[in-house]
Amino acid sequence: MSTGLARITSPRRFKPWPYLLIAPSLIALGIILGFPVYKLISLSFERYGLAEIIAGKGTFIGLENYRETLKDPEFWRILRRSLLFTFGMVSVSIVVGGWLAHLMVKMHPGLRRVLNGVLILVWAMPQLVSISVWRWLFSFDFSIVTALINSLGFEMDNHNYFVNTFSGFMIIGGCVAWGALPFITISIYAALTQVPKDLIEAAEIDGANSRQVFRNIILPMLLPVYIILISLSTIWDFQVFSHIWIFLDSRPSAEYYTMAIYAFQKSFGLSEYGMGSAISLIMIFALIGVTGYYLRQMMRMGDE
Repeated sequence: MSTGLARITSPRRFKPWPYLLIAPSLIALGIILGFPVYKLISLSFERYGLAEIIAGKGTFIGLENYRETLKDPEFWRILRRSLLFTFGMVSVSIVVGGWLAHLMVKMHPGLRRVLNGVLILVWAMPQLVSISVWRWLFSFDFSIVTALINSLGFEMDNHNYFVNTFSGFMIIGGCVAWGALPFITISIYAALTQVPKDLIEAAEIDGANSRQVFRNIILPMLLPVYIILISLSTIWDFQVFSHIWIFLDSRPSAEYYTMAIYAFQKSFGLSEYGMGSAISLIMIFALIGVTGYYLRQMMRMGDE
């Protein structure tokens, strides 16, 4: 009996083999991911321009890049614009993706397979190709959208949709949301298939309409999925760069600057790499704050 108790209460022996087996992968990831992050952080505390590149060494200036960035009114205008743009894209993609997912549940199996295949094709399309197609749809010379509007009796020959920033951001945001729809729709549809049907049927028997069923049964069960999708979409959409860059011929005006474009122009346009690194780190901290909030909400709901 004492031998059995000793065996139960004895501490577990440390087994190093699992850690040794994954050590090469961890070291490779540390080098590939860790060094760029270290370099980004170190550059943000330095004045690093063309003169420093030639000299091969930056000048340490402490928090000066951060102070100068946070004092710049342009930074706050671009941050506000980026947040509004991100909010619009995330809202549209989540609402439309959720609507398509609920439609797929009630759809005929054959139509569901067709829609599922279309969504997968959209997801598989290279980003450069999809942006080029959208750009062609709204091009200045050969716009299909303009031709369609002209066929309805409105004269809009050679209309430049990007002169006005509102219509320009609407088109760019539509392209971003369109590319995000497949992942969001399929994820929500997969979660909907796990909702117990007998629970919904019981609520309908009790007299609940479709809105009440969604608000009181489906939404609470799918809320963790929605929070994850909103968090991921916020991270992806806040960093949108290639869409704006390609739509505007690699020459976006200051009215189209988002945080990603702003950091790129500071770094490579003006050769202020220290300033660009500081702006990039501010972006990272902002995204960590937003995603951290959503993750805390999800963990709180899990505890409840």
